[in-house]
Amino acid sequence: MENLTNNTPPPTNSPQPENCPLKQCPAANKGWRNYSGCFGVFLAACVAFMVCFSIVAILAFVGISRFMENNEDEESCPNSLAAYEKDFISGNHASTNVILVVPVSGIIYSGLEDSPFGGAEGAAANRICGQLRLAAKDSDIKAVIVRIDSPGGEVVASDMIYQAIKEVRAQGKPVVALMESVAASGGYYVAVGCDRIIAHPLTTTGSIGVIVQTYKYYNLFQKIGLESEPYTSGPMKDLLSGTRPTTPEEKQIIQEHVNKVYDHFVDVCAEGRPTLTAKQIKGTKIGDGRIFLGTEAKTLGLVDQLGYFSDAEKKIASMAGIAADYKVISLHKKFSLSSLFKGQAASSSINVKLPGDSSISGKLEQGKFYMLPANR
Repeated sequence: MENLTNNTPPPTNSPQPENCPLKQCPAANKGWRNYSGCFGVFLAACVAFMVCFSIVAILAFVGISRFMENNEDEESCPNSLAAYEKDFISGNHASTNVILVVPVSGIIYSGLEDSPFGGAEGAAANRICGQLRLAAKDSDIKAVIVRIDSPGGEVVASDMIYQAIKEVRAQGKPVVALMESVAASGGYYVAVGCDRIIAHPLTTTGSIGVIVQTYKYYNLFQKIGLESEPYTSGPMKDLLSGTRPTTPEEKQIIQEHVNKVYDHFVDVCAEGRPTLTAKQIKGTKIGDGRIFLGTEAKTLGLVDQLGYFSDAEKKIASMAGIAADYKVISLHKKFSLSSLFKGQAASSSINVKLPGDSSISGKLEQGKFYMLPANR
């Protein structure tokens, strides 16, 4: 028995079957595991780097934006033009006597500042008033030309510009309105705030009046089986609703409101045109909403003289007492990273058509009161 045990041959390393569990052991896959682990570490490192880089970039962008914004605020002191880029137009480039040209071009609306990539569409009242307030305070600016090419716009926005012009005049600085292609309704409202009005002979001007417009689509709703179900705090809360006919009482309320705004418009025109009285404007062809050429407007006393930009330049320089030495410039805001974050209100558009197949599109919102030619 003992010999038998001692003579037992040692175990041999015989080949294992293909389905042997040893094939699945971790040691067999040791090389792949090392490779997979390195790749995972590399991928995690890349993700971490990208996250850190993004955070640093955002912080740097915000920091630069704040820095530029603070610098802009510092440069926007009342007696400095440093916050603006200056575009030279004419005159002596080295002169310190500045005639500022403030454009009122397009539909007048209560908008924000210009886009950092270019001018905003239409005449944004905030931007225009900002330049006029600067003109009132800056000692280098001796006079202002308000260059109008606008069919009008919002009642309040037009009045904001009108009041800003009066602030410039209150500082003893003359302001001349130059009417170009169109200076009608709200555009004319702005012009009468100036000391003098110069119009191109073919300017379209006048249209003294107020309009509010709504759209009635209840018949369309009936055709497609759609109904509106408003809940209001009072019977007049939805008086401009297009989902139902307007009642006679509602029409009276809106008409009375329009009449009050119109009376104010007439008073402003009479104040700005000493040769005309409110009685001569209201109830006559001057104030019934029709438009006039510059030549007709001159005959009616709506403008002071006919001319071009060069005429406005000479006149304002003479009025300011700087005819011998001046420069004419316009302004636009310097680029600021912070301005990239500023949105601009969007609104639906409708067409404003003037006689003679001309058409002007702008930012008009349903339900607001406008000083514009009627779209018939």
